[in-house]
Amino acid sequence: MLCAKRILKLLFLFFLKAESKEWCKAKFEYGMPDYAECLSDGGDNITKYMIETIPIVSKGVNLYSNVSIVLSNKYGMKTKEIVISNKTEGPLNKIFSMRTDIGYPEFVHVKLNSPNTKWRCKKIIIWKDYKYWIFDCVGALNDNVSEATYFLSGNKLYTAYVKTGNDIEAGTTGTIEIILLGKNKRSNTKILHEGFTSGKLTKIVFQASDVGPLEDIILSNEITNDPWYCDFVKIKSDNKMYLFNVKSWLGSPYEKNIKINIKSNSVDESVKDIDCHVRGNDLIDTNNLPNLLENKIQIFKIRCPQNCQNTEFGSIEGSGVHPSSTSICASAIYDGTLSPSGGELIVTVGNDIKNYYVYEEKYNELKTIEFNTKADETNFLFYTYQLDSIDNIKSNVRIVDTFGKLSSLGRLEIRINNKWGSICKKGMNFTFSDDSAKRACKDLGFPSGIIIKENCGDINGQNYCAGHKYPFNGAGILCSGNEQSLFQCNMDSASNCIDHHDDVIIQCLQYSSSEVNKDGSIRLVDVTGSPSTNGIGRLQIYHNNVFGSICSEGWIKENEIIACKELGYNGIKQGGLSHKVCNNILGDNLCGPDTEHINAVNLTCTGNETSLKKCKYETHDDIYCSHDEDVVIGCAGSDGDASGFDNTTTGMTKNLLKLEKKPIHPKIELTCTDKILSKADLVNANVGSIFIVSCPENCDEDIGTVKGTFLYTYDSNICKAAIHTGALHNNVADDIVIIISHKMNKFIGTKRNNIESHTFNGISKTFAISIPTLYLLKEERKSNPKTQDELEESKNLKKESEFSYSNIFNKKNQTAVNTSMYVQPTFQWIAPLGFTGFNGEEKDYINCTNLPNEKYIKNLSNFTFIIYFTLSGGDYKWRTLLSHSLCEGISISIDEDNELIIEQNCNPNIIKSKFKPQIGIPYHIAVVFNKPSKIISLYINSKKAVLEKGKYNFTLNGDLIIGRSNDTSTDYFIGNIHLVEVYKFILSEEEIKESFNSAISLEYVDINNKGMGSFSSSHTTTGNNTINKNSKSNKKNIRKTVDGRECITSCKSKSVLNKNLLINTEEINLKCEHDLLSHHFNGKIGSEFLVRCVDNCIKSKYIIKGENNLYTPDSSICKAAIHAGVYIPNKQPGAQTNNDTFIIKIVQGLIEYKSARGHFGIVSKQEKQSQLRSFSVFPKVYDNAAAASGDDSADNDDDDDDSDDN
Repeated sequence: MLCAKRILKLLFLFFLKAESKEWCKAKFEYGMPDYAECLSDGGDNITKYMIETIPIVSKGVNLYSNVSIVLSNKYGMKTKEIVISNKTEGPLNKIFSMRTDIGYPEFVHVKLNSPNTKWRCKKIIIWKDYKYWIFDCVGALNDNVSEATYFLSGNKLYTAYVKTGNDIEAGTTGTIEIILLGKNKRSNTKILHEGFTSGKLTKIVFQASDVGPLEDIILSNEITNDPWYCDFVKIKSDNKMYLFNVKSWLGSPYEKNIKINIKSNSVDESVKDIDCHVRGNDLIDTNNLPNLLENKIQIFKIRCPQNCQNTEFGSIEGSGVHPSSTSICASAIYDGTLSPSGGELIVTVGNDIKNYYVYEEKYNELKTIEFNTKADETNFLFYTYQLDSIDNIKSNVRIVDTFGKLSSLGRLEIRINNKWGSICKKGMNFTFSDDSAKRACKDLGFPSGIIIKENCGDINGQNYCAGHKYPFNGAGILCSGNEQSLFQCNMDSASNCIDHHDDVIIQCLQYSSSEVNKDGSIRLVDVTGSPSTNGIGRLQIYHNNVFGSICSEGWIKENEIIACKELGYNGIKQGGLSHKVCNNILGDNLCGPDTEHINAVNLTCTGNETSLKKCKYETHDDIYCSHDEDVVIGCAGSDGDASGFDNTTTGMTKNLLKLEKKPIHPKIELTCTDKILSKADLVNANVGSIFIVSCPENCDEDIGTVKGTFLYTYDSNICKAAIHTGALHNNVADDIVIIISHKMNKFIGTKRNNIESHTFNGISKTFAISIPTLYLLKEERKSNPKTQDELEESKNLKKESEFSYSNIFNKKNQTAVNTSMYVQPTFQWIAPLGFTGFNGEEKDYINCTNLPNEKYIKNLSNFTFIIYFTLSGGDYKWRTLLSHSLCEGISISIDEDNELIIEQNCNPNIIKSKFKPQIGIPYHIAVVFNKPSKIISLYINSKKAVLEKGKYNFTLNGDLIIGRSNDTSTDYFIGNIHLVEVYKFILSEEEIKESFNSAISLEYVDINNKGMGSFSSSHTTTGNNTINKNSKSNKKNIRKTVDGRECITSCKSKSVLNKNLLINTEEINLKCEHDLLSHHFNGKIGSEFLVRCVDNCIKSKYIIKGENNLYTPDSSICKAAIHAGVYIPNKQPGAQTNNDTFIIKIVQGLIEYKSARGHFGIVSKQEKQSQLRSFSVFPKVYDNAAAASGDDSADNDDDDDDSDDN
């Protein structure tokens, strides 16, 4: 029986032990309680991560989005989700998160959790212990691609020299990315630069993986309607320079990604954008060219702009084929392969033929001349065929934007006699009207349209007018509204059109035009009066046929939210801007000019309206307001449109049109004996037409003749001529391209590829032969499908497989991480955990050159340095806290007399502070420099010091060194530097005080001050880091808490109050109004009080501020205990239970306090004012244990009892 009782007791103790929680005293961490639950021995190892997200500020990117990440390693271990951005604060610059220790993080899985938005970053830096890992952010996240995996950045240095084109529009504000493709591997996507300036050569140093010898690069520009023209990119690696001739527009409406091969004439590379006057020898490197062209031709792809028939500096020599000194685009218009609309061409390059003849001197309004090349010059010839053009559509009506692309907003053009031309607004009899715009848009598939009445030369800051000598096809089209086609309307001839400044500009709409420009329509304009591009601007409302500003009198915040959503944005930016004065919005004066109408005042919404015109407001001719009271708003999101030209929802939005293309002529199967004359489709074709044909093999054995070289007579055998040209191998059946060309009367005979062509003097139509591109062959198959499989082929293109994100983001495990800093430093260095300080020895310093954001310190004008340090020795020695740059830089030191001094490097005059820090005491100093006044200020523990008067001009153009002078390998610091921060502006005295209060409460003070007076030999220095060799072995048996901190006492399962800190033994009775300011709670930090609440405070009027069991001193204690779930009021008045009693503990104050929803639906308030003290609440029986205070001997009674039972 006794044995059974003992077994039952042991089982009871076992289950009790299994269910009980163990607690310990944890290492101090700012904002965390002293005691925490221990992590079980078998639990995941928890570590502390710091995540730094470097954002990208770019058009269309909404940084105020909900974004989370998951870290993982190559073994599949992963953390729970970590929030790195939210809608309220945007990117959370530096956040700390306790998560599973996965060892070496190799992947960052990112997820966008906000709909209808676009988000991207530059890089994400993960810090853990002494190490950090940099991950490149590749591409943008949006509704279509809401998840991505980012990989580790490489560490090989590359130097890029990037030349932007000289055209005034060549620059961009977009973020340009680059991928390196080498012989060995491919690099991650790297951000090359944010924005480029027209005509500028930019030097960029960046890090990427070592890919071996470079072969290709891929450039990307995701920005909308702000393309970039790149002339070339030179990349230096391993003392070798690689040249990539880009010569292309990049970014919408052009290609967003282009691949450039190191071989500039590769047909697989992206299109090269060239000017109208560019000649063949401007693009082709003639070195080794004769060998390349000896038996074959080469092709490459270019794109010509609009209006090349009007090129001033273009020159044309020859007909059909041209010497390399000829302008490519101008010659293509002469040859009929290009129209004034511009387009993509394939340029075919062949060996020089010395003599270039002409039969028709003028064609398409352009003239050419005969030309003979010199014998001693390395030359080549070229000819072209059209690959793509906006001309190749079935519709005879189109709209062309400023970039020469088909669009829903732009210049109206019609096709007459197979030639496109613009329409001028007024003719002899008719004027273009809205009914005409509606009819044109209906022809294009839109329900409606409007005419844009602004001058075509400046619409949204862009020029939509056609160029000089661009064709006119009509004037003043007038429709009644009943026509079935624009061509049924009345139209004057183009003879009255003087110039293109009167071109018709229309916009096609997806809705009824009855909604257009009604009173109450709104738009958003920037400082220039143009539609805003960043969602910030002066709000205007339409009244009496004119847009005007809105007076802020009577304006409320709900109006701003409605206005932003009406314009298509997601909501307001940065909490809204309408409460701010319009003359200083982010440094801009957005107030309206005196000439602008003020159209509305006292505009008030309830919050339920869908547009401002549904709200109440006053409009009259004499509104008693000035433009200093104009309403300015800030809208968030990338899909909004600020212009408001057409209606209150979509604005003047330009969308690229995809009109049905004309089909490509079906491929023609040829025999070896076929000639142009034997194929009716070929013989009747116009100059410039192309045909894809297929030749059989062994056509060189045919007895047919070939006349000419590169240009052949119509009676020449086509396939044999293709072998002669070098476009076809004699023993291979393949496809070729036939280009119909001009009449000629002289043909040159040569021997090429074992085929002898004949000289011929006589008039004949001509053709040339080239190589088809894969794009052209694919388009031909799409136009002329022979089987159902071919019809579906284009729909079944497979993309590269992407990373599988399943199980990475677990909805059940989402944790919101909220962090907010009052001001953010440009650079920050915090001594890592276990860092033992500086011992004054050689190489014992921190070189910050490669640390995140250090580069942004350079060239600062106004600045603030924050240093938190403790001196531990070195009397009569010069000890430098930090130093930046060489001459004219700054150094902050302790001199031989133990006085804190500030130096302008190389300046013999030292700034003395008359302050001598004492050994072992931590100090917070702030050094502030005002460049305009050239005055430096010093604050010691947030108090301003009196410095000697003097003017200085610091120049920060070097590197930051902590713990040693920058210009000498001496003056090493002795002691502990806990924190260094650099701000790119002048901190106010209040902000310096905030920094001081924050610093003295941070955990590294307690951790790093231990043993600070002596430095053991068990640590090693590595030039710029100090690492404790014993740290690993010391941590081996240390338990951790569930929030990731290390226990500094043993973990115990006890229910004993800490008597050393408990002030009272009898309960203090509290009512709802009692807070920490009561005289009962005058104890020091860490003091605990036993209290009882005698009221049910759930619905009391007294407020609480804070979250996570940390409340402000003026919060209601009883209500805070209910909010935290520590105290549950009894519903029956007067009844008392054990739940009424709990413990209040005084803890360090915080910089600010967040709002949070707690128990019983109680919502705490937010408090941004920093406090010296806070309080936390705990149940009367809570497991912080006397053992956790460090006295293990007092807690062995129960253990002894257990042993007695045994």
